[in-house]
Amino acid sequence: MSPLLAAAAVVLLLAALALLFSNRDDRRLKERLTDQYGARQVRRAVPEQSVIARPMARGGLGGRLSSWVGVAPGVLANRRMPLPIVLVLSGTVGGLAAWGATMVVPGLPAVMLGVIAAVGSLRMIFLWELGKHREEAFKQIPDAIGLMVRAVRAGLPVGEAVRSVAREMPDPTRAEFQRLLGETAIGTPLEKALWGIYERTNLREYAFLSVVIGLQSQTGGSLAEALDNIADIVRKRVAMAAKAQALAGQAKASAGILVALPPFAGAAVSFIKPGYLDALFVDPRGNNLLTMALVLLTLGLLTIRSMIKRSTSE
Repeated sequence: MSPLLAAAAVVLLLAALALLFSNRDDRRLKERLTDQYGARQVRRAVPEQSVIARPMARGGLGGRLSSWVGVAPGVLANRRMPLPIVLVLSGTVGGLAAWGATMVVPGLPAVMLGVIAAVGSLRMIFLWELGKHREEAFKQIPDAIGLMVRAVRAGLPVGEAVRSVAREMPDPTRAEFQRLLGETAIGTPLEKALWGIYERTNLREYAFLSVVIGLQSQTGGSLAEALDNIADIVRKRVAMAAKAQALAGQAKASAGILVALPPFAGAAVSFIKPGYLDALFVDPRGNNLLTMALVLLTLGLLTIRSMIKRSTSE
């Protein structure tokens, strides 16, 4: 079997195992409901996307593996790219990496490098999707809390305020609050369900909201005023995050220039003096040098990306 096919097969197998472990709890829940109420009642009552909110932390090797890859419970249905396309892309990256590694280290090490590249690309795609999901949810938090404040000031109970958010807000906030309603419907306290949103999205604003509602339910006081203060803090945090992203635009432009400069310079040299760079593609030593250059360029790009992400994170 060629390194490309071997790497693609292994990454597809790993992705299938990760998805299998990530959906195991949903299958167990449906089996228990089926044993209790029957298959027909479960099909009518339980939608395709589970509305039971669960935290991201999961035990076991399969749970930790799926969490590391980015297949987290509660957000799998919000994928931006179809899963077959993601698997094909990661398998292609792994195959190309294995093919390039055969020029330096033939045999099993090249296949292992391809598998590592395929799993890494799979994780990058999934985490990119989760990051976009989290970014959209973060930008919608001020509007969601503002809607709750207006509903509470109008005299509605906090449960109805939460329902208004689940009805009127766009995704992903609507989907998260629909899961929250599903959890509170089976007896979970509201503050605990809000804490579950924090665990799934890793947004501290939902933790603040959970603490405020929990304290108000125990000590009393004006819930509208407390929510208004939280909404003001969240608006300032969103504005600060937007400013940080704008300041990071210069670093992103520099990274793009650094990535585009070597291919542009190589094309310019080949146009000015044809055949000058043929040794990179004909001589095995040139192939090794070109492969190392691509690896170092990729590592540099990932380093710059990590630095930008750290500087703009909370």
